[in-house]
Amino acid sequence: MNSIINTPASRRISLSILGGFIVLYLAIFIVNAVLGIGPNWLMKSLGASENVQAFIGKTLAYGLRLLAYLTLPALALQMVMKRDPWPGFFPLHRQAAKETLTGSLVVLAVLTAMFALELASGGLVVAGWNWQALPADAWLRTLWVGLLVNLAVAVGEETLFRGYLLTGLNAAWGRWKALLMMAVIFGVMHLLAYSEGGLRDATLALALLLATLFGVLFGLARLQTGNLWLPVALHFTWNFLEADVFNLTGDPHNVNLVGALTRLQPPLTMSAVSLGNVVVLEFFALAGIGGLLWLLRRSLQPAEDARGL
Repeated sequence: MNSIINTPASRRISLSILGGFIVLYLAIFIVNAVLGIGPNWLMKSLGASENVQAFIGKTLAYGLRLLAYLTLPALALQMVMKRDPWPGFFPLHRQAAKETLTGSLVVLAVLTAMFALELASGGLVVAGWNWQALPADAWLRTLWVGLLVNLAVAVGEETLFRGYLLTGLNAAWGRWKALLMMAVIFGVMHLLAYSEGGLRDATLALALLLATLFGVLFGLARLQTGNLWLPVALHFTWNFLEADVFNLTGDPHNVNLVGALTRLQPPLTMSAVSLGNVVVLEFFALAGIGGLLWLLRRSLQPAEDARGL
């Protein structure tokens, strides 16, 4: 493996991939900034109703984001690697629906069990459900925007980290060192968001480690299947259910909440380490997802000619 990494060709490829990653990340940041302002300004200038803003304005904005997330990493990979990137992204084959459904159902099973466990422990209290608290049209707006947001996040991060970065580093370094480097970068890139979300000290460190391990899980899913259907399904379903449906962290400020109105209390909260016990439980949830996928690994094995790596 070291001989692979130390060859001039591998060093050239890895530097090109890492440099391209920085440029790609900045390009996506600019796209997000423009599309976060432009469509909203247009809708408000037209005096659009809240329904029009959500179902037309947000759909336009996130549709364009998804287009950028699909094309920019693929084009960057094509420029650096001189290969067709599309088979490793979202190939239309018989396994696509199976991989997507499998990933979604595995996460649903694990998070449902975690939700039940938190309720049984008394640490998570459900005060009501947001579909009861909101008018029907407001709840449907929230649901639609939440689906768009979570889909964009899942597709954007998977095409960038697993589609572009992991594929490129795998060609330069081999899969295991590439997987480790990609996962570390993925974890570190969550530092700002977690800090702004109020995580500190030990809880912040645990959350970053959890994000890194999720990077490993999504990367292994990419390596196993050769495409992004399974990692996107895992990523999307986790984000949507954990935050917007089950609200496992008891977040009262989540604007995309469509499910449980929850709050945390002991034993899931500690004064010294806010949310620390919830993060620890999520490590077990991650292990459960990984274990189920390992049991299902043979059914997720593609034919050699269907691999994108």
